[in-house]
Amino acid sequence: MEKEIEKTMRKKIASKEVSIGMNSTVRAFKNKQLDFIVYAKNISEEMMSVLNKLDINKYVYDGDSESLSIACAKSFNICVLGVKK
Repeated sequence: MEKEIEKTMRKKIASKEVSIGMNSTVRAFKNKQLDFIVYAKNISEEMMSVLNKLDINKYVYDGDSESLSIACAKSFNICVLGVKK
C-alpha cells in the first residue's frame, strides 16, 4: 500500500471517518460518502467479487484482516474498510 494512502487511512481511523465491514462500506459507497476502500490481503473471493463491482479506488492492505483490525484499534477482524471523504 502506498505510504500516502496508509497515512490518510490512519488519520481517518483516528477521527472515526471510516465505515468498517462489507455491509457498511457498500452502504457508504451507495450514499457517495467514500473516498476509497482498503481491504485485507486475505479477503474471500466472494467479498472481492462484491468489491470489484464498485467503481471506486481500492487498495490492498499489506496485512491480513487481523493486522487491519489492529491498525483500526478494534478487537475483531476487519476485512474491508471504507475511508470517507
